[in-house]
Amino acid sequence: MLKFILEKGKYIILLAVVSTFLASAATFVWGTTRMITNVVSLIAGLITHEGGHSGVQMIASLDSLLLAIVLYIFSIAIYELFFGEINVPEWLVIKNLDGLKEKLANVIILILAVTFLEHLVEWKDAKETLMFGVSIAAILIALVFYMQHKKNE
Repeated sequence: MLKFILEKGKYIILLAVVSTFLASAATFVWGTTRMITNVVSLIAGLITHEGGHSGVQMIASLDSLLLAIVLYIFSIAIYELFFGEINVPEWLVIKNLDGLKEKLANVIILILAVTFLEHLVEWKDAKETLMFGVSIAAILIALVFYMQHKKNE
């Protein structure tokens, strides 16, 4: 009886797959809307010669799109790990949990870099920016060290 429950219990994982896919789709819509709004604002700024913070807003839009990608990768990976392969590009095929962690770590590194760039463009306080950069660097070093350690196992 317990074996049956555990074998069929894997279908509860579909909740994670569906919810992260829906979150990804919603975040893609949100990021795309932000990007379109920023492009319209940029074009309007070119016409009126008021550019303002268009670059910062574009970077923030990229950040939301990167988050959508993370959610999508997670959705695909969880499905592949529990139910089998699906037709995705080879670089997106996940064979085990370590592969998922590696893919997510790579995207997290990119998100952190974009977040720091966004903060750097809005630079107000040098000490705060330095501390923010050091914090992000510590996380990046830990992620890179983890990924190198896993490759050497």
